[in-house]
Amino acid sequence: MSIQQLKELFGSPEAILELVQLESGELALRNAGSEKEPLVKIQFNDEIKALLGDETALVAQHMIQAALFGLMEKQVHQWQAEVVDEPPKYLS
Repeated sequence: MSIQQLKELFGSPEAILELVQLESGELALRNAGSEKEPLVKIQFNDEIKALLGDETALVAQHMIQAALFGLMEKQVHQWQAEVVDEPPKYLS
């Protein structure tokens, strides 16, 4: 995924994201203040909700943080690969 694709997805390079609970009970990640379709929805079944209790939103937050970290890490690796793949300017 390119930087341009990320800008289009998030709306701007300085996007502020929020984790909200929808009326359906799902947790959703969206641009702050936006009423558009969320970027991500997380739904736990009743058994997991009972197990997690008040920690449900925290677990969802960690899941999203891990996904965003993975996306950023992938992008960094792509940038590094592009730099490494350039032929040297001078040969010794």
